Amino acid sequence: MIVAVLVTCMFAFVSALSVPAVSAKSNDGGRLVCTMEMDVVWATPPYWEGTIAGDITGTIVFVEQPATFPGMTEHFSELFTITTTDGVVIKGSDTGVYNLNMFKFRANGVITEVSSPDWQWLVGYGLHEMGITTPLVIGGAVHATGTIMLMAP
Repeated sequence: MIVAVLVTCMFAFVSALSVPAVSAKSNDGGRLVCTMEMDVVWATPPYWEGTIAGDITGTIVFVEQPATFPGMTEHFSELFTITTTDGVVIKGSDTGVYNLNMFKFRANGVITEVSSPDWQWLVGYGLHEMGITTPLVIGGAVHATGTIMLMAP
């Protein structure tokens, strides 16, 4: 009887160790929520780099594609890369709008690629991001804070 209990406990412990760092079933309907903080890097093309924390923790980079500027709104598209603290690389793209008066942004996109077989379930997940930046100063420091939600397809 003691051997059976020990074997059962050992099996449960090993099973828990083999679960990926994030599980789609661990959250409401497979939705993952992260906060983000990032700063613009004025390169060609400009990009944002920073950190995310929450259901996924690591770094994030958004590389901007050519944008359009109807009125006081920027319509943008980006390629993004999230690198988790465990080294898993998650890639995707998004499109969105940035209000040049209020410094608020929103975007929607999709996860297109994941480097780890344990995280392949994320491919196809939708991405929604929203947040606010400090006032936009071309060539100057611009800081953004916001939220990223990944949602099951």
